[in-house]
This record gives sequence, structure tokens and C-alpha cells, in this order.
Amino acid sequence: MSRMTASARALAGASLVTLAAAAAHSAALEQTVPASIRLLYQEGRYAEFGISYTDPDQSGEGATIPAGVLAPFAIPLEGNTGDVFDDRWNISAAYKADLNDRFSYALIFDEPLWAATSYGAAAFTNSAFGIDEQLYAGSKADVKTYQVSAVLAYDVNPSVKVYGGLRAQRLDAEAAVAFVGDYSVKADDKWGYGWLLGAAYERPEIALRVALTYQSKIGYDLDTRETITPTGAPGPVTQDTETDLDTPQSVQLDFQTGVAPKTLVFGYVRWVDWSEFSVRPPVYEDATAELLGEGRPLIQYADDWWTYNLGLGRQLTDTLAGSFSITWEPSVGGEMTSLGPYDGRTTGTAALTYEVNGFAITGGLTYGVLGDTHNLLETDFNDGTVWGAGLRVGYTF
Repeated sequence: MSRMTASARALAGASLVTLAAAAAHSAALEQTVPASIRLLYQEGRYAEFGISYTDPDQSGEGATIPAGVLAPFAIPLEGNTGDVFDDRWNISAAYKADLNDRFSYALIFDEPLWAATSYGAAAFTNSAFGIDEQLYAGSKADVKTYQVSAVLAYDVNPSVKVYGGLRAQRLDAEAAVAFVGDYSVKADDKWGYGWLLGAAYERPEIALRVALTYQSKIGYDLDTRETITPTGAPGPVTQDTETDLDTPQSVQLDFQTGVAPKTLVFGYVRWVDWSEFSVRPPVYEDATAELLGEGRPLIQYADDWWTYNLGLGRQLTDTLAGSFSITWEPSVGGEMTSLGPYDGRTTGTAALTYEVNGFAITGGLTYGVLGDTHNLLETDFNDGTVWGAGLRVGYTF
């Protein structure tokens, strides 16, 4: 394995502290960014456990009933959804070890994708038409993924490392959209499988490291149970259906370099192929075609999402390092789903790492703003915020 001097190793450690806080509501359904390259550069045997808390806040104002639903023209409504996002706890764990002087491996558990959206019983009204409806009451999304990754790395020479591995990911999902015939859907839990591949270059004497990682998409054929109350029907109707979806592929470029004694610049650029992600339960698509004139997916994104992160780390003492970083995701534009109503984000993260007796204890805080957007009922979701806190404990054997 390649080795760093003590001072360069301490300096590189500063880049790790920014990852203590959760990704704090990252692009689309993402909760975390991959940790594989960071783990593969830990020396010897290393284990860690992490826990984080994320609390996003976003509300929507107003709505419009489309033309042809209640009248031949669109009807505007007044009202506010209240906060639609639930808070969230996230855990992670990892183990890394060397097989010999050139081969090493890592086993990683994380929860990479999630959605936790829940609408209350807020009223939407139009006094001229005598409308007083709890338009969104009961609408929700609850999506969880649990992933195990096994990664093998090979040191081609002291500067170049290549790595690859397999990923097993379990998807749990259910959702409801009240304004489409009190629609709901529950998917049977299912495992999907993918892979990752990457390469890294480093110059330990100046704490320079650049790594490029590709993660494949993961496909699912979900058995779903859809329930809806059709127009004019006396009650709800349930159908067993099949819904196919792929969680998206991604490419991430990580980088860091020393810029002064005990000072490090670090960051990453991440692309995720969200434009190819679409959830189209057949009953929901048929119902929206009848309601709106064309079938709509339950969840879909207009474009790919890019994430940019840049930070500064500083070794404060022999045992304490700190960092601050900014993460920016530009707006992709267009209409967003009611089950994930925000478009882009800007967050700042501050963190500290304390090292003692082989332990590295990292804590961090994140705060930021969520991008404005609107949904298919023209509800405007504006002025969203998010904050998160995280703690990670690592131990080198």
C-alpha cells in the first residue's frame, strides 16, 4: 500500500471532516455520496460507524385545478401545504483492510437513496366557486434503500490505484397522491444489483489525490399494489401490477491538494443520470391520462443533476482538524413531482475531527437552502431550508 508522511497524513485527514454531516437532502432522492475512495486510503485495518440527522423544510403556496376537471377553464385556489418533508436519520458502517502490499478491500453499508414526504390536512379554497378542499391531505412518499458494497483495490504503483466492486441494494417504497382519486401504491421490498469502477492518482508528499468513480444503474422489477377510486365509483379499486425502474448511474470526480502547510483544498464534482429515472405505475399513469389528457409518471426528473463541492481543511493541532465546504446543485428547471418538490440546493458544512489512541471522532453541521419549484397543480414551493448534523467514529487497528 502507498504510504504518506505523518504530516501529509494529518493534512489529508482534514478533508474527511466535511463528510460527517449528512448530504442533507442531496440531488433528487440521494442521501449520501459514495465513501469508497476515502476508505481505500485509510492505512491498515480500519472500521467506522456513522449516524446523521437531516431536517428539510419546504412548503407550497396556492394551486390550480386544471381546465376540464371541474370547469372548462382552470380554477385558481388559495392555500398552503405546510411543511411537506419529514426529518430523517441515516446510518452507515464500513470496514477496510489490506490483503497484501498491493491489494486492499472495503465492505460498506449505507442508505444512499430516500424520500420522506408527508402532506397534512391544509385547506385550499376558492370562495367564488365554493371550493374548500384538503387537496393534498394524505399525499406522501416513503422510499428507503439499504446498500452493501464490496470493493477491491489494487495499487498499480505508488501513485496509481484502481478499484472496482459489486453493490447489492434493497428498495422499499410506497406513495400516495390524494388529488388523483385518493391514489396509493405499495411495492414489495426487492434487491437489485450493480457495480462500480474507478481509478485514483496521488502524490502523498503534497497531499494531492484525484479519483474518478463510476457507479452503474440498478434495475428493479417491482411487484406493486395500486389503489384508486375511479370517477363515479362507489369505492376504491385495488390492482396488482408490475412497475419497472432503474436507480440511476453516476460519475464522481474527487480531488484534494495541499495549498499551504497543514492546509488542504478538497471537493468533488458529481453527475447523476436522473433524466433516465422514471417511476410509472400503470394505474397511476392511466388515471392521470384521464384527468389531465396525458399520462404522467409518479416520479420523474427533467434533466440530469450535477453537484459541485469545494472546501478548505486545516490541521489545527496535532489531534484536531477542521474544515468548511460549500455544496451547490444548480436548478434543472421544469415541473417537479409533489413527492419531492425542490429544485437544486446550496449548503454549507462545518466539521471537526479529533484523533486519539487510534480513534478519529468527527462531528459536523450542515445548513442550506432548497431551490424553488412548482408541481403539476402549479403549487409554488419556495424558500425551503435544510439542516443536518452528523457523527462518525473511526478506529485504526
